[in-house]
Amino acid sequence: MKRVLVDMSATIIHHGHTRLLKKASEYGEVIVGLTTDEEIRAKKGYEPELNYEQRKEILESIKYVKEVVPTSWLIDEDVLKKYDIDLLVHGDDNSNKIDKKKLLIFPRTKGVSSTSIRQKVMQAYAEKKSRNILLNPGPATTTASVKLSQIVDDICPREKEFGDLMEWTSNELTSIAADTKDYTTVLFGGSGTAAVEAMLTSIVPYNKSLLIVNNGAYGKRMCQIAKRFDIDFIEFQSSPIEPIDMIKLEETVKENKNISHLAVIHNETTTGLLNNLDDLGKLAKKYDLELIVDAMSSYAAIPIDMNKQNISYLAASSNKNIQGMAGVGFVIAKKSSLENLKEIKPRSFYLSLYEQYTNFIKTHQMRFTPPVQTMYALKQAIVEAKKEGIENRYKRYSSSWETLTNGLRELKLKYLVDDEHHSKIITSIFIPKGVDFDDMHDYFYKKGFTIYPGKVAEFNTFRIANIGDIDHQDIESFLILLEKYLHETR
Repeated sequence: MKRVLVDMSATIIHHGHTRLLKKASEYGEVIVGLTTDEEIRAKKGYEPELNYEQRKEILESIKYVKEVVPTSWLIDEDVLKKYDIDLLVHGDDNSNKIDKKKLLIFPRTKGVSSTSIRQKVMQAYAEKKSRNILLNPGPATTTASVKLSQIVDDICPREKEFGDLMEWTSNELTSIAADTKDYTTVLFGGSGTAAVEAMLTSIVPYNKSLLIVNNGAYGKRMCQIAKRFDIDFIEFQSSPIEPIDMIKLEETVKENKNISHLAVIHNETTTGLLNNLDDLGKLAKKYDLELIVDAMSSYAAIPIDMNKQNISYLAASSNKNIQGMAGVGFVIAKKSSLENLKEIKPRSFYLSLYEQYTNFIKTHQMRFTPPVQTMYALKQAIVEAKKEGIENRYKRYSSSWETLTNGLRELKLKYLVDDEHHSKIITSIFIPKGVDFDDMHDYFYKKGFTIYPGKVAEFNTFRIANIGDIDHQDIESFLILLEKYLHETR
């Protein structure tokens, strides 16, 4: 009888293996060439779930198997000679180089592999673990698949494969808010503030002025960045809870002829106030200004059309509505505007927007080391965002917001921004008298919910963001706990 060697690692033994062994037994007595633990570690880079002796014991109990012997990752003629083998059986992913007359290739069982089972187990584990509901305005609650997407083989980020990933990411991020023919995305390793700083320090000419709308903590932050880098700027102060007075803003533009850029927050994370980009874009166009938008808390949720709204530069990050992990800031910009930056000396080395842009065109690489695993998470987050659809995502967020605000009204709690001007993403809520925020935070944190402090000095508030991988049912659960907490503390 012929001796038939079946070559396998069998790190997780499944029905595909037994089917292969059964078919191989039709050609002679089956000897399993089982890959050793050392070879698996060397070739696959992980510790097998079952060690060699455990895998050997299971395989020996299968009725189709005559014998189990240790083998290397690849089978050659010396291995066949050592074990007196007549035929080698392998799946259709064979890479063993032996005489074809001694080789039998059988197709793998569709839909099953040790790798796919391993991924399903990890997915199930991630989904079964206690789930933290992040009601802070970012980073947001992420899906199990986004978390698990970070578990990848190590790779040097200078390899073409990783460059292709970043090019794909850049194009996909651009397409959410603009046409990739006229706009592009410049990626940075860093927070959203890094992206904002890259914009402000790179695009304002030294002989021109920047007009910044300050109607919250993040408008104020742009002013702080401009001041730090000695950028000539004009601060237009506006209410953090009411719409911008466009008449007064236009008057400010008329009074200051040297203004070249207008900078504004879209969704002011401090309060949830939504600034009107249509009106701001029209104003910028009327006076030939370039519009700069911080869209950290609106991008990938509230629909944005950069061309229609006359936006030259827009900053966002990987960790809010896109529902990825923190660590990537990016600027979506008009290509023609970026090309004009070559005449402006950058004020920052690391955050030079033009140099990052031109380097990416040439190499598909960031100038400096990127956050590798975060990029894989961002890729998965983009896939999921596109699958859900940006408009549908905003509908989901809006449904959660309506659940929240209806619940607040029932609890007799008030929030800062009127519904008409609300982003429906972040809500700044008045803290009732006698309630200590830190105590309330700790109460919710122990129960798996994270709430966030307010940021407007004149108001005693806390903030709830209804973004990320949560829905109205999670908000309902929060409201039940909120009612219970308030009842116990009053």
